[in-house]
Amino acid sequence: MSNEYRDAQIVKHALQYYINRPNASELDLKREQKVLDKVTNQVKDMQENWDIKNKEERK
Repeated sequence: MSNEYRDAQIVKHALQYYINRPNASELDLKREQKVLDKVTNQVKDMQENWDIKNKEERK
């Protein structure tokens, strides 16, 4: 459970960083944004299903 969540968070953060690179084509950005949205939704589902608090909720 926690390893799967941690892995998904790493992929999400890596995609967020990667999407902001210079010289990316519009097609690449659209494809990558779709993947990022999918991973973000998976992370949100894991947070809900496994009662994982995000940073704002932990404060």
